[in-house]
Amino acid sequence: MWFFSRTKRDCRAFEAALEDYLDAGPGGRPSAVLAAHLSACPECREALDAAQEVSAMVRHSAIPVPAGLAGDPYFATRVAARIRANASHAGEFWPQLESASLRMMAYALSVAILLGALSASGITRTGPPSEARLRPADPHAISPEVNPAPMNPDEVVMALLGSDQGRQR
Repeated sequence: MWFFSRTKRDCRAFEAALEDYLDAGPGGRPSAVLAAHLSACPECREALDAAQEVSAMVRHSAIPVPAGLAGDPYFATRVAARIRANASHAGEFWPQLESASLRMMAYALSVAILLGALSASGITRTGPPSEARLRPADPHAISPEVNPAPMNPDEVVMALLGSDQGRQR
């Protein structure tokens, strides 16, 4: 019994005797050897007192069986049958909950994918489309030499030969 000290070797030897004494109820008397141990061991005496107190509380708060059911030999059979009948319904709850949660996760994932696709395509913008505002091109940013664009193929050849890149080729 877990009430009693397991650290002392002699207390473990009296564990079965203490349980038998508790099972005997309030009218039971301990053996002489057990009584001697209880008088010498305050831990076992305290555990025994606590166990007796709990046992008395359980007996005091127990609901008596109605007289009509006390003599009925089939009462326990009917209770067991009703428990078995209700136990079969208990197993239906979790699969239904699992199915519903999987469906909800699938819906949420579908909505998230749809919103992501709409966001990536730019369709979610409201109002008129904004015009792209480009700043004027800086001619020196592309090429440090400011040369006008060639007008014919000969000017292209001359521009290539005149540049540093064209001469290296």
